[in-house]
Amino acid sequence: MNPSVDQITPSLVGLAATTLIVAEGATSELVVKQFLRNQGYPPYQAEVSKWLLTVAMQEGWAINDTGLFRVYRFPTQRAPAHD
Repeated sequence: MNPSVDQITPSLVGLAATTLIVAEGATSELVVKQFLRNQGYPPYQAEVSKWLLTVAMQEGWAINDTGLFRVYRFPTQRAPAHD
């Protein structure tokens, strides 16, 4: 059975993005879409964009909108202040 468009879910997009952020430090909608395509899914850019933004906002990821595309990263942790 081949993966279908119906199987593109927020969980799948989030897992793909997390994998890519861990491996590369950041990701974008285009990179996530290509990653999913390489896994046998036929994702649509608009669908990946919608789910990736939803997941990123729920997870509190850093989002940098370049005007052309969004770059997603895990939020940076600040060192605790010492008294």
